[in-house]
Amino acid sequence: MPLYEFTCRACGAAFEDIVSLAELAAGEVRCPECGSRKVERGLSTFSTGAASGEAGPACGNSGGSGCGFT
Repeated sequence: MPLYEFTCRACGAAFEDIVSLAELAAGEVRCPECGSRKVERGLSTFSTGAASGEAGPACGNSGGSGCGFT
């Protein structure tokens, strides 16, 4: 499930939550501070989990170019 960043429109709290697309579409995300469902989804950054210079398992190489590493 994806990690999303949210801002509560009721109290202004910023938080992250791992939610399914179904939960997101149904409006089931609640603010952990005040419990409101009036939350706005923000933009999140993407991470592959590999440190700089390390090749991921899908790359099939040992850190060379071609997998987004320089």
